[in-house]
Amino acid sequence: MASPTESNSKDAVEAASGLTNDGANAATGWDNHGWFYISVRVGFFLWVALLNLVAISSTWARIIDVMDSESGARLFGFVGAGATLGQLFGSIFAAATAWMGPYLLLFAALLMEFAAQSSKGITNDISQSSEELSPLRGTDNDHQRERKQEATSPKVGSPKVASPKSPISTTRPQFWAILDGMRLILASPYLLLVSLFLWLGAVISSFFYFQKVNIIATTIKSSIGRRRLFAQINSFVAVFILIGQLTLTGRILTVAGVTVAISASPFVALGNLVAIAIWPTWVTVAVSETLRKVTTYVVTRPGRELLFTVVSQDEKYKAKVCIDVIVQRLGDAAAAGLFEVLTIALGGQTSTASLYALPVCLIWIVTAFFLGRRQEQLAKLQVGSSS
Repeated sequence: MASPTESNSKDAVEAASGLTNDGANAATGWDNHGWFYISVRVGFFLWVALLNLVAISSTWARIIDVMDSESGARLFGFVGAGATLGQLFGSIFAAATAWMGPYLLLFAALLMEFAAQSSKGITNDISQSSEELSPLRGTDNDHQRERKQEATSPKVGSPKVASPKSPISTTRPQFWAILDGMRLILASPYLLLVSLFLWLGAVISSFFYFQKVNIIATTIKSSIGRRRLFAQINSFVAVFILIGQLTLTGRILTVAGVTVAISASPFVALGNLVAIAIWPTWVTVAVSETLRKVTTYVVTRPGRELLFTVVSQDEKYKAKVCIDVIVQRLGDAAAAGLFEVLTIALGGQTSTASLYALPVCLIWIVTAFFLGRRQEQLAKLQVGSSS
């Protein structure tokens, strides 16, 4: 879900950005530890970050597999609300039990084990047939021919062709499936367009994040003040996101459609970039961050998940995980490199750096429009083929 949980790593960095002085002192402590201690710490945080990405992407893939475009438009908001409640609970619990220090990791481990046990129930239902969706792939003739060959040419020694209604356990995503996901993406014009949309979104989101942190660091000198401001913004936004997901998401997706939903964030991002360039203050950052997150998690994120309701089962479980884990992270890396180049070129004066991201934002808007129209066409074909 980029549910809000997907942005927790950046939120943590936001809080850490207020530790300029304290963090410098803490960093010197690394010199007192050996390579094993440092390797364990780095490996642990990398594992947690990767687990978060894969778990969220796989869960959404399963939800998408048992819902069509129409039911997803009505119910995806409630699914996202669960993630928002988790963010609120986690923030409140961490603040109330901060005295426990490192022992909070034990509680986090218990919650992760509970989530792992709960995930067993997700695989009970029968998933949608990938063959039912293959006719929708009108732009991918090779894909259709492959499906027909598999149906008419069973392997030697096999008593019968596997049922397309096989349980989800046969296609449960594994880490090695990411490579297969890359193959599926390159073979599908639709998935390539989805990848471009999400990559552009990651570039703009990360670029806005770097700009936001710089503005807060220059306008609020106190590290305590920065931490307090980030905490207030995140808590304030989470409440609005929760209310919006429970009351507005379903209505917006049902009435306005996918095109409007996935185009909302690019338009808001365009306004935010201009506003930050003109008024680089913490007030502008707070307002822009509120608009960005509410629009993303209430409207665009559920609409983005609907993009995968019209693809085959393999593409949902393999290509989607690949896009969420690799493509979006490449967008983050591209934004970091672009911002670093602009920082050097502008001599450290990054107040107007956001204007250089406007062309990327315009491309994002155009991509969202064409992608939304294509998804709506495929969804209509899906309804027609099932009736």
